[in-house]
Amino acid sequence: MALLVIASAVLAAACVGPGAHRHRESGEYLFTEHCAACHGDNARGDGIINSYLKVPAPDLTLIAARRDGHFPDSEIYRIVDGQSQEDLTPNRHMPIWGYEFFGNDSDDERAHGRAASRINSIVAFLKSLQQH
Repeated sequence: MALLVIASAVLAAACVGPGAHRHRESGEYLFTEHCAACHGDNARGDGIINSYLKVPAPDLTLIAARRDGHFPDSEIYRIVDGQSQEDLTPNRHMPIWGYEFFGNDSDDERAHGRAASRINSIVAFLKSLQQH
């Protein structure tokens, strides 16, 4: 049942059209499309499927507050990317966005650049949401 709810939420998120003020590659758009189902529309950890996760999604507006006011860009990049060894745990429910954003482009360098750009956009968006 939980898997069905998760799949439905992801499918519903994918069907939402972009808002007039959000570009499809902007951090806000990418977050809304790929992260909000778990982390919530305002990144506070209250997404519609969060209650079905073994490890609840954290409030992402408090990343800097939990680190004495410092927002660790590269650490957050690695978490979103999902390809760092320290983040590959059995309890990780978050997709490995580095692979997801890579796509089916046969040009590896261009695909990697696009994936990195998308992750950087999400990181910048999260940084803009920080509460101090």
